[in-house]
Amino acid sequence: MKRSTLSLPEVLDDAFALTVRLASPWMGVLWLTALPLRLLQIHFAVRVFDLGGEAGQYGAHLLDLATLTGLAFLLSLWGRAVFVRAAGLSLRSLESPGWEALRIAPAAGLSYVYAALVFEILFFALGWTLVGLPLLVLLAGMAAATSPLNERPGLLQPLRETARHCTPLVVLLGLLFVFGVALLIAAVNLYFVFRFGLWLAGGVPGLDLTSWRGLLDLSSSRFRWVLLLGAILVVEPYWLAALVVHVHKVRSRESGEDLRLWFTRLRREAA
Repeated sequence: MKRSTLSLPEVLDDAFALTVRLASPWMGVLWLTALPLRLLQIHFAVRVFDLGGEAGQYGAHLLDLATLTGLAFLLSLWGRAVFVRAAGLSLRSLESPGWEALRIAPAAGLSYVYAALVFEILFFALGWTLVGLPLLVLLAGMAAATSPLNERPGLLQPLRETARHCTPLVVLLGLLFVFGVALLIAAVNLYFVFRFGLWLAGGVPGLDLTSWRGLLDLSSSRFRWVLLLGAILVVEPYWLAALVVHVHKVRSRESGEDLRLWFTRLRREAA
């Protein structure tokens, strides 16, 4: 039997089905662990922007915010690792996994934290470049998707596993494009949700919405950050699911696991 070449529509279709299976409770776990980080990132960015040239005079305050943001970052990494493990278990069983998804292997967890920190540092160093930003976003996502494959911690092993599964590159570039468009659509939808809510609130007698109209305007830097990070929060589960599917398909084509899953699906459809 000849295997078909891995394609973008195949990955997206399987990722959608996987996301539906993981919606409860694992998508909630991912969102709850990521939300503190997104809120602190918004607050930190706005505070630095508001302070401007005087930011150096508030070093202790900004250091406290950075420390809280760092702790929230570690919490978000745990949530992503749990979601990725749940996705991997679901791909093998074709069902939503139980609470065994919470049992992250220490080696896998430590390796993921190390790889995520490496790519986070590179993000701040090179993320301003047009080419570097999407590439680092992809590598950070692949580090999460390949984290269960690290059986022992090491300096090179997590990075090697991440790079080894970045093939075929055309599919990953396609995923970047699709999710870039999805991010834009999610941000636009969030904008209209906020504006619609403001319009509904305008019908309440005696309610002064002057300050809210200023806050929920695109001229507000805080509101722009809310739209961006809110869109990331919405898209992230599907993005991670797509990368996990990609890694799973690349590995299963090497081991023959794809054929076993194909026969399993046939038996379920025939039952």
